[in-house]
Amino acid sequence: MHKVDARCDNMLHARGNRQPLERPAMVFDSRLRSAKETPLFIIGAIFSSLCWLLLIITIIGLFYGGLVLMFVLIAHALHLAHVQGNGLKVSERQLPDLYERVKAAAAKLGLARLPDVYVLQSGGVLNAFATKLLSRRFVIIYAELAQQCEDPRQLDFVVGHELGHLAAGHLTWMFFLLPFRLVPWLGPAYSRACEYTCDRAGFVVAGDLEPSLRGLCVLAAGRLAGRADLQAFSDQRNASGGFWMSIFELVSTHPYLCKRAGALQEFAAPGTIRPVPRNPFAYPLAPFLGLGAGGGMQSSLLIMIVVFAVVFARLVPALKQYQKIAQTSGASYITHPATQNDDDSEQLNRGDDSMNQPATRTTPR
Repeated sequence: MHKVDARCDNMLHARGNRQPLERPAMVFDSRLRSAKETPLFIIGAIFSSLCWLLLIITIIGLFYGGLVLMFVLIAHALHLAHVQGNGLKVSERQLPDLYERVKAAAAKLGLARLPDVYVLQSGGVLNAFATKLLSRRFVIIYAELAQQCEDPRQLDFVVGHELGHLAAGHLTWMFFLLPFRLVPWLGPAYSRACEYTCDRAGFVVAGDLEPSLRGLCVLAAGRLAGRADLQAFSDQRNASGGFWMSIFELVSTHPYLCKRAGALQEFAAPGTIRPVPRNPFAYPLAPFLGLGAGGGMQSSLLIMIVVFAVVFARLVPALKQYQKIAQTSGASYITHPATQNDDDSEQLNRGDDSMNQPATRTTPR
């Protein structure tokens, strides 16, 4: 634990003469938040509030909204049950070295209460994530990722990133912001902004830029991260402005790893990294062409919901009007049977008289 604290003290060298980022417990340093996270959160809070309010004031919307939320919670609870039953829960007795690193990382980020940390095999997937279920908070680290971190500071970066989601309050608003998460462009953009924030938290925990960048490289190439050229990895972001790379990122919840590496370099030494703009033609097409991407289904789902809602909103009044006309016509027919006009009546009466008269036969002369 003392070694971890010593590395964190060296963080100032990576950031020049800037002030240290540690603060008292329970306070997340606002300087760690990415520039876009707060404004996107405000937009998301307003949009989600309106959506939930609309569901509450409409009985049908409240029913279906509650139904969807119930299924989401059940699926999430079942997934966490799988994790708790099949993973290793990190504690003072179980993987004590990792437990001490989690404690040290939580202290640096201002977390007063440790989450439940589990290590779980994933069939080769290199990943970790933070989540919550009601008041319980979890961090799940895939065993393969932990094994691939040759330098313990790389694992510190991963742990700090996931704890950053908790310290920054991202999980507190997870379900409330669910409607906003489905909005094309903005929902994925907010998620990507949160990832940049948590990379900074990981950087603070790791205490140095080099192991932080290699921690990102581990997610890309496993053990080969130790041999990777970090600057070359960061320079890969220059290709991210292409059309298809822009499409993919605009619908994704996570930025490209090479862009995250560049963002960390910029955070450590401001003014050293040039931003790479996206292809402008990708913006209007991303929700449609990005259907096959990981986060594209969310935006596409919202588009389909909106289209269905518009069509439904137009059809329902027309159907009600048609039913009203049909009911009115049926009622008038019952109370006021159709009458014939005078000419038709007179013609029918003449026809009846002619039928009642005896038929006369004319003979030729």
